[in-house]
Amino acid sequence: MMMEIHEDLFWEHLGVAGALAVSVFVLLGLLLRLRDINPPRMHIWAMIAFFTVNICDGLNSFAYSDTFSGPAALFRWNDVIIPGFMVALYFYVRALTSATPKLVRADLVHLLPFLAGLVCLAPALILPGDVRLGLVEIDIAESHRTLIIAGETAFWLVWVITLTVYGAICIRRLIMHKRNIRDVFSDLEGKTLRWLDALVATILTIALIVIVDEIGQMAGQPPLRDGIWSLLFDVIMPVSFGIFALRANPPLPEWTRAVLEDTPRSEEPVSREKSSSRYARSGLMDDDMNRYAARLEKRMTAGKLWRDHGLNLRGLAAEIAIPPIHLSEVLNTKIGMSFYDYVNQCRIRDACDLLIHSNDTIIEISEAVGFNAKSTFNTSFKKITDQTPSQWRATHKP
Repeated sequence: MMMEIHEDLFWEHLGVAGALAVSVFVLLGLLLRLRDINPPRMHIWAMIAFFTVNICDGLNSFAYSDTFSGPAALFRWNDVIIPGFMVALYFYVRALTSATPKLVRADLVHLLPFLAGLVCLAPALILPGDVRLGLVEIDIAESHRTLIIAGETAFWLVWVITLTVYGAICIRRLIMHKRNIRDVFSDLEGKTLRWLDALVATILTIALIVIVDEIGQMAGQPPLRDGIWSLLFDVIMPVSFGIFALRANPPLPEWTRAVLEDTPRSEEPVSREKSSSRYARSGLMDDDMNRYAARLEKRMTAGKLWRDHGLNLRGLAAEIAIPPIHLSEVLNTKIGMSFYDYVNQCRIRDACDLLIHSNDTIIEISEAVGFNAKSTFNTSFKKITDQTPSQWRATHKP
């Protein structure tokens, strides 16, 4: 039995030590990145906050374990900053899904989880450190004990609410981002942030398991995170986040801010009425819309502009000499397509013609019409024509 306890402590300490080492390494790397990158830097500061909280949590686990003895006065104060994990994650996601991320006065609302946690733990935190740590016993009024127990329960409830609310906001922003980039880019490679989807799912899963484990232990159940599992739980989060935190850059350039402001949430074609808030200040009349739409079709056909692999909304707007916001309005309200879908439709039409009237390979044709990857070409072709490129060629080529 004693050997099992020592083995569990070994894995627990090894996990905490590994997580601390990774977190310190990533934190130093993030601080160095601040010197090498131009604004916006919110995503870097958000990860600095995330790994700082993680380091504090690791040091707290070491300081108040069965092996070490930390300062009694600081015991339990680390719990107050636990909401920092989700708050930092939110700002990281927000930075990577915004064109010009910056703090505003309304962001003070994100202090509420910390204040709520402090209020919940206050009945316990006002006690002397030696009492909180269990080194000294004193008589505590029954009403005070009741407040401490109620505060502990409320604190975990606040943490669950924080986890749920911020998790939902992060997921919502990632979904919106995937719709937003279709309005400004013709190539989505490296801009979908699918890796961030996985990271958000990872931290939410880990947090939920930790909550279930803590509640189970309070109810007298054996811990879920013991032995080698404690090592995995401690290390997997800083490693998974650290890999991308040091390399990530916001995919949305600053010029997309006006185009993507107040983007509608619906995936269906956007009507003029639904998009009124988004294009409220554009000033386009129906005659202007018709004229710009005709100019767009004429210029696209004459110059085969879709063959530009890096074509984006701003580049196409410059070709037809109108502001990007006006082109976006024409596409979404007049033509009824996102920029990505419109350009891809042009590319597929071009590819259909080449498949019939040339002997080029499918890869050569996909590159010629503007696609950067054969998989993207095949997916788009199948979606539009209900056939693969090979089937289309076999069916339509004389």
